[in-house]
Amino acid sequence: MIKIGITGSTGVLGKSLIYHLKKISRYKTYNYKHNILNKKKIEHWIKKNQFQIIIHLAALVPTKKVSKNFKLANDVNIKGTKNLVNSIKKFQNQKVFLFFSSTSHVYSFSKKKIKETSKTKGITQYGKTKILAEKFLMNNNNFYDLCIGRISSLTSENQNINFVIKKIIEFGKQTNNFNFGNSNIKRDFIYVDDISKIIIKIIRNEITGIINISNSQTTHLYKLIDHLKKKYRLSINHFLGKEEILVLSNKLLLKKIGKFKFIKINKIIKKFFK
Repeated sequence: MIKIGITGSTGVLGKSLIYHLKKISRYKTYNYKHNILNKKKIEHWIKKNQFQIIIHLAALVPTKKVSKNFKLANDVNIKGTKNLVNSIKKFQNQKVFLFFSSTSHVYSFSKKKIKETSKTKGITQYGKTKILAEKFLMNNNNFYDLCIGRISSLTSENQNINFVIKKIIEFGKQTNNFNFGNSNIKRDFIYVDDISKIIIKIIRNEITGIINISNSQTTHLYKLIDHLKKKYRLSINHFLGKEEILVLSNKLLLKKIGKFKFIKINKIIKKFFK
């Protein structure tokens, strides 16, 4: 039995990942149920369980929440990661495989699909916290085999309205002439279950290094909004402002995990209306 420790198990990605891991008989999951900033709790969790794999998802994610409370985001996303690493150093008796959930927000906007070797700058405060957490992890990797998964625009019908597609659909349903703002945005929206299945492939094959987790399918937001207005009769106003493109290349990912059938954006959208 392979013991897998998971932080951030109550989040949208955490719940999806646990659901898929439970289908695999050789994996047993142990969810960290406390505050990631509680050093004693996380030390006890590591010492007691002695994991073969740890999946670190715990983070303060929505960019608006991060901007409003940067101190808390800095604590959770950076200090929380340090707490986990220091606990591994002190109490883990065997080397562990560590997967760290990062983000496309560590990069800069680009007209080209972004590779893992592209420079990191951080388009948001959230992205900047992840850059610092990544650097700490890479500087202390004698105690674990590390994979950093830079995840593109995670999308799920179970997200709250702080996430773009959920916000557009929910406000478009409820409000007459909802004003979204600039729709001149290109992203690669990836469904949460696809991310979970990819993470499982990564841990199964013990793939290390930095990996973009993306379907690499470019969606122009203004076209998506027009589709929602026509097919689902949502009431949304938007305009074409400054262009923002953030789409990741998944060539390295597919080289590492093999062929993968991604859920396309139109099928993702249908899940919001079931």
